Amino acid sequence: MAIVPISKDDFDRRSPVRTPLVQMLAIEKSWFADSDRNMIGAVIFDKTDKDWNYVVLALHEDGNYRWIDGNSSYPDLALAESQLVERMAAIDETGKVVETLFSDQDDSKPENTSVLFNDINLELKKYFKKNPEHLHQLSPRKFEELIASILKDFGFTVELTQATRDAGRDIIAYLRNAVCSYLTYVECKKYSSEKKVGVGVIREVVGVHNIRRATKSMIVTTSFFTQDAKSEAEMVENQLELKDYDALKGWLANY
Repeated sequence: MAIVPISKDDFDRRSPVRTPLVQMLAIEKSWFADSDRNMIGAVIFDKTDKDWNYVVLALHEDGNYRWIDGNSSYPDLALAESQLVERMAAIDETGKVVETLFSDQDDSKPENTSVLFNDINLELKKYFKKNPEHLHQLSPRKFEELIASILKDFGFTVELTQATRDAGRDIIAYLRNAVCSYLTYVECKKYSSEKKVGVGVIREVVGVHNIRRATKSMIVTTSFFTQDAKSEAEMVENQLELKDYDALKGWLANY
């Protein structure tokens, strides 16, 4: 079956779920579907990160279209569209979503990537302990799963949000005991080492924190933070934690 462009009206008739916060921070630019409309997809521009992302939704038995796949951090619209069409065609052909560990956006793949990990396990965390530079080749979703797994090892109960750019909280993490419950929102930024997390991300996460009333929020990145971002975070240090590449390596040292 062919994957074809469709209009926004055609896409909207499928009643895809859109959260108000995501609509504020992102703009849909193009829409696609398979010929039978069993699967739809959209390419989205992230106004905060200034990059392009895509999401794929499939028709379920209850008649609703739900998220099944997505990816982010493409530099331009054309590349995001081509990757979306290619991904939808692959799902249509196989009838299933096959998760990838490493991102296809970078040609500099780590050695020995023929060893596939179907989920985040101890061996994978040991691998990144020895090869932290390979964190940059993780797909964005797998990076979120890695951070969720590490937090779980630290004693948190974790929940991954749907990968539809639910800004400010990729992971919802709880610490509960007989005395209190400690809620943390975690935003994950899988950036290249050259791209630092800017002040806009800090303000976005703090905004979500104040709206959602978490106990703490945290930004974890494979890169580092700009000086402006760090200065902004210092003003809300009781609400926000910044964890950069060096902090991430410190976490992995436990394995």
